[in-house]
Amino acid sequence: MITSKLAHYRRKKGLSQEQLAAASGVSTRTIQRIESGKVEAHPATLKMLADSLELETEELTVKEQVLFPSETKSADKIKLIFPVLALIGLFFPIFNIILPGLFWFFKKDKSRVYDLEGKLAVNFQITMSIVFVPSVLLMIFVFSVGFPLVLIVYFYTLSMCLVNIFRAVNKGETYYPLTYTFLR
Repeated sequence: MITSKLAHYRRKKGLSQEQLAAASGVSTRTIQRIESGKVEAHPATLKMLADSLELETEELTVKEQVLFPSETKSADKIKLIFPVLALIGLFFPIFNIILPGLFWFFKKDKSRVYDLEGKLAVNFQITMSIVFVPSVLLMIFVFSVGFPLVLIVYFYTLSMCLVNIFRAVNKGETYYPLTYTFLR
């Protein structure tokens, strides 16, 4: 079952659905339907809700899956696999997408954890690769601008892999900011 993170953040702020509706200008019924997963919120609606909750819109758009008890034991191990594969791939061009992508492709039907974690990791790696390639091209033509940009993108990707490995080891939630959702 897929659920929205809206309910989590709303409760964290100590708001009822009615209070959030009053603060955001979004109807209570719409909030109920978003929280139950019956509808996907329009970007403008998400923006209004995120502003009311003092969050970034992206924090509400990432979906989490509710796990069955049998899946929670293996979830911690699985969460570690994808950032480690991406980290290994960072040292070999394009393998940062291929390794986690292949692992996700072959395992996605076995567990919802594989599916979710794989999508998060692959989406992040694709996004960073799309930013990295123009940075390299810019480095070729305008070295003084391109080289620092290449370093920033590479070390940001590296650091997010390391952060998510650390989070997985400590049983935290994986999070990849600045990611475009290619795989839904």
